Amino acid sequence: MTGRVLRLTRFELRKLAARRLPVLALALVVAIALLAPSVGRAVDTASSLMSGKGAQAADSWKNGWTAMASAVSTARLFVFIVVVVLAGSAVAEEASHGTLKTLFVRPVRRVELLLAKALATWGWGALLLVVAVLAAMLGAELNLGLYDVADPTFGITKHTFGTMLGYTALATVVTLAPLAALTGLGLLASCLSDHPGHATGGAIGALFFLSGLAGVATHPGVRDAMFVTYSAMPFEVVDALANQFAGERERLALPGVVQAVVVSLAWAVAGFGGATWLLGRRDIGG
Repeated sequence: MTGRVLRLTRFELRKLAARRLPVLALALVVAIALLAPSVGRAVDTASSLMSGKGAQAADSWKNGWTAMASAVSTARLFVFIVVVVLAGSAVAEEASHGTLKTLFVRPVRRVELLLAKALATWGWGALLLVVAVLAAMLGAELNLGLYDVADPTFGITKHTFGTMLGYTALATVVTLAPLAALTGLGLLASCLSDHPGHATGGAIGALFFLSGLAGVATHPGVRDAMFVTYSAMPFEVVDALANQFAGERERLALPGVVQAVVVSLAWAVAGFGGATWLLGRRDIGG
């Protein structure tokens, strides 16, 4: 089974690489993450001038790491939308084109095909995220420099370059878990409809609904049980650390990381399990 899934995953990855949207998304993610620090710096300078201050009067607490975290946060939203679109259309598009029936004529189990689509979609999203982080770091280095984080008033080093680099790597890894949950959600929507547009719209709608529910929930247990709660958290912590906000480090400590990963993976398994059940009950031979 493992060998078949790996071969199917490679096949699905080749299909993604041959489509316009995934390749265009890769180029746009690089552009967004790379240019965001420059745009942010220009906006800060313009705001200072418009308020009657000098061009050097921008927030002295901002640095290359805050610019990098902000750029990744901007690119991350785009990455998540791309992943939910790819996952939402993964099965529905095959069904609408009639190729789903052809695939199951071969000795391939439905769960194997679905697992291959999940791995390929999540893998492409992971590639987009890693590329976004690297591009954002390059953009921040070129504009503000990625140095030790120091108090601008007293010059005391609060976080070294190595420490911030470690937190950035950890934030990237933790963000992969909500990405997996999003993939499962998209596949679930994709197995509910034969129309890729309807499936994709349903997946995006579910994502916005969960985000809204997590935002308005008053009980912390509800927010903690939502994978969307942890989608932005990792790089929010990196930004907070770069801004030297006290106490934020604990959110990326072991208990916080374990909670974020476990909750997100539980959503991923639930979404994939629901998609597997739906696909298993569908009549493909019509």
